[in-house]
Amino acid sequence: MLSAVRVARAAAVNAYSCLAVCICMACAGCAVHAPALSTISHRLIVAAVEQGREERLSVYAAISDQDGIADISRIVIIHDDTELYWELDSSSWSMKEEGSRYFIGSNGLSAPPSSAMPRGSYRVLVYDLAGERAEGSFRLAAPDSAAYALPQLVLAGGDAISVASPYLINSALFYDAGGNVTKTAPLKEGRTALDALWEQGLWRSGADYLAVYSFDPKSELGLISWKIRLPD
Repeated sequence: MLSAVRVARAAAVNAYSCLAVCICMACAGCAVHAPALSTISHRLIVAAVEQGREERLSVYAAISDQDGIADISRIVIIHDDTELYWELDSSSWSMKEEGSRYFIGSNGLSAPPSSAMPRGSYRVLVYDLAGERAEGSFRLAAPDSAAYALPQLVLAGGDAISVASPYLINSALFYDAGGNVTKTAPLKEGRTALDALWEQGLWRSGADYLAVYSFDPKSELGLISWKIRLPD
């Protein structure tokens, strides 16, 4: 997860890019192409944690760059009203390629401790190595997530699980020991054999933990159960 950073003003985020642009423009014959940001997808996710539950924000931007996707250096998500921002780079973002566009972002933007994810308007800034940038925005209008139950997951013997969920759309999330998702699979409520989710017993070597992800289309909330340890 990536925690929010609070700054005096979000303008501090822009100072670096202004300096980088000046340096690049001073280089003779330097051709600069700004990145392009076409769409932004976002979702509020509520996850079970030791303290109970916490809200996280998922944000992905559809990005292209004439200089190649390797020219993208960082993405900054800013909530101006609370002066919070999250900064992603290649070490912290995830990326999916679709044609000439790349969807880059994170499912794990977290609010400050004991705080809900702020609602309202967010800005997304995409920077390249020269400091050129593209900007977009979105509005998080999610309801109070406290009214929504989390899915429940327990082991049902050594090779099966039992799921209780009030939502129609559910998926199994397999995690490795580092907390990375290694596989997802559609999941129904009730008892399910683990081999039905990951055939030939590959879950034994491919994952260490399992959780249930549920989606409520009406509220557009994602909800994640407590992770359980898979049997050896």
